[in-house]
Amino acid sequence: MDIVCQTSDIRCFSDIEYKKYNIKIVDNLDDRDIIFGIKEVPIKNLIKNKTYFFFSHTIKKQPQNEKLLKEGIKKKIKLIDYECLIENNLRIIAFGKYAGIAGSYNSLLAYGIKTKKFYLKSLSKFKAYKNLKNKIKNIKINEAFKILIIGNGKVANGATELLDLLKIKKINTSNYINKEYSYPVYCQLEVTDYMKKSDDTSFVENEYFNNPKLFKSNFYKYSNATDILINAAYWDPKSPKLFEEDFIMNKNFKTKVIGDISCDINGAIPCTKKASTIKDPFYDYNSKTKNIEKAFNNKSNITIMAVDNLPSELPKDSSKFFGEILIKKIIPLISSAKRSSIIENATIIKNGQLTPKYDYLADYIK
Repeated sequence: MDIVCQTSDIRCFSDIEYKKYNIKIVDNLDDRDIIFGIKEVPIKNLIKNKTYFFFSHTIKKQPQNEKLLKEGIKKKIKLIDYECLIENNLRIIAFGKYAGIAGSYNSLLAYGIKTKKFYLKSLSKFKAYKNLKNKIKNIKINEAFKILIIGNGKVANGATELLDLLKIKKINTSNYINKEYSYPVYCQLEVTDYMKKSDDTSFVENEYFNNPKLFKSNFYKYSNATDILINAAYWDPKSPKLFEEDFIMNKNFKTKVIGDISCDINGAIPCTKKASTIKDPFYDYNSKTKNIEKAFNNKSNITIMAVDNLPSELPKDSSKFFGEILIKKIIPLISSAKRSSIIENATIIKNGQLTPKYDYLADYIK
């Protein structure tokens, strides 16, 4: 296997570091058969007839990437999406943990700025997770507020890992709703907590994932207690939203900060109107006008954190984590006849057209 690395002056690991391991640095990838990226490849950089692995962010018909998919078909690339590489009903590769850590930290950062009750440094100042862990031991947040985490996967568990490091106490759903505390606490919800059957019959998890239209949100019972909402759950467009946009005007909606780690625009969190950036991670949502405004512009606004590349806040940790999975689990799939179905099931484009599994995207790219 002949492996090269494309030169970059913005990557967290420099060209020199790759050269130390005898990896050849090249300017272009025209002679490569398979190209591994991370985020969406810029449309102008797509090379005809190549096989690409990257996060395309197209399977939910995300409007910002419609042109990318069209160009991929036009150039007859083979597009394999990391998000769709599934084995035993679990994603094989993701940045989950570090997205959760960064999203949780940034949500607290926003709450501190908004309430002026405590101050946290920008996460990028720590550069590495080990530095954050060393420093965070000395951070004490004594203010009373409640955090609600949606989800129990790798992203959500990354979020709770950060809160545990800060010694923020975890409580159960009953205490979260009914009890008051003099210090910060958090509660983590599984899908059986935040969704329920529309007809109020028993919740069957497999039924929810197979036919989500039969369900409705159960978030409303938690809304009156929630100061910070951290959304770390996967959301399918067929599923109910966590809450409807009009509910934000309800007197029981007390949330001041929403950390939407999942970052589905107008998705589970209807006030996530756009993705934000690491340089400018926050914006405000005005519930009266339903428009977005400059962050911390008005106390009555809800502050949104919707950075769509959160792992880049801890770049070396995230890169090592992702790279190890790529080497151990993804590259072996390419040459494994027995497991080729995993690759095929994650292939969105092949031979200049959508594959059968993803032909539902046809109307998205018309």
